[in-house]
Amino acid sequence: MEALKNAPPLEKARTFLRAYCANNSTLEDVEDHVRHALGFNGIPIWTGLEGLEAVLADKKMPGAALVALAREDAKRQQLPATPDAARNYLGQVVAMLRNYLPDRPEGEGVVSFGLDEVYNLRDPANKLVRLRCTDVVGVDKESFAVLVPEHARDDEGPFTVYRYEAVYGQPFKYERVTDAAVIAKVLKATQS
Repeated sequence: MEALKNAPPLEKARTFLRAYCANNSTLEDVEDHVRHALGFNGIPIWTGLEGLEAVLADKKMPGAALVALAREDAKRQQLPATPDAARNYLGQVVAMLRNYLPDRPEGEGVVSFGLDEVYNLRDPANKLVRLRCTDVVGVDKESFAVLVPEHARDDEGPFTVYRYEAVYGQPFKYERVTDAAVIAKVLKATQS
């Protein structure tokens, strides 16, 4: 993923088109694939969008490169072999991606916990995961948020608990709770 993030725009565009367009015969199929992939890992989608937008904005990009992107990498041989046809198709892909992606990638971390909000947080192995807040609760004069994986049911888990402190005028503070006894107390409080 790091190599993809740091790749030149043309390579980002090629990688995206090969992975998401070449195996899907219509733009609707590409859209379904993108929508499904966003539930697991949005990085290849973001890098693809960045690459495509940069390529389309580059006035010095050779027309032959645009044609190759559309006809070879995206496997759209039915398109006329012209830069205009390629630019039009690639523009449609960008417009479709913009329907699913905000103007900039979601940040990592939390500014506050809200019910049913989804956050990008690090797990104990330092891997970025998407967690959804199912409850906020006070226990022993402390505040806690209970989160589950983004697409898990509220009562299924696995549960991740964060202790947090919100003081007006100060940065929001939060930390993952690792003490099993505290986690048990918090989960018991959420069920009552």
